[in-house]
Amino acid sequence: MSLVKIRVKAGMNEVEIESSIDSLPHVIDAIPSILSKIQQYDANNMQGNQYNNAYPLNPTNNPDQKVDVPDIPEIKIEKGDSLSDIIVKVFRSDWGRQARRLADVKNVLEHYGLSYPKQSVAVTLLRLAQNGRLRRFKGSDSEFLYTASTELLADASSSGSGSGGVVE
Repeated sequence: MSLVKIRVKAGMNEVEIESSIDSLPHVIDAIPSILSKIQQYDANNMQGNQYNNAYPLNPTNNPDQKVDVPDIPEIKIEKGDSLSDIIVKVFRSDWGRQARRLADVKNVLEHYGLSYPKQSVAVTLLRLAQNGRLRRFKGSDSEFLYTASTELLADASSSGSGSGGVVE
């Protein structure tokens, strides 16, 4: 008997289903129900501030206490955007004016539900640097850092932040 695996992602959650080929139609019919339950689970846990997320909204439940939430740029991702397009949008925002590591870029992509292999992101960053869209240099720990190039920032200011994909 041959088994098939199906992976369903909804937000930060992922469910993997393993099924025989014979029961695959029943499994596919059940996917909307599974997604609904995941979204319901997320909504219930968000209300109680117990959401197990890499960026908790307020883990202390004390509204007066400041929480260090990593700055995530607000961008608008279009349906046809490539990885390069998305990274350019990220670096066009104020977030891209500071030196960022590969891990920072991957973190932003994952925040938007985009899961790319580390190597793909690294190669894309390198190519954008070679094309003059980003600046690339080694940090004190010999890890590469990336910032928006002056060309990229000039493009963003001349075209207006709305067309660059940045949401204000």
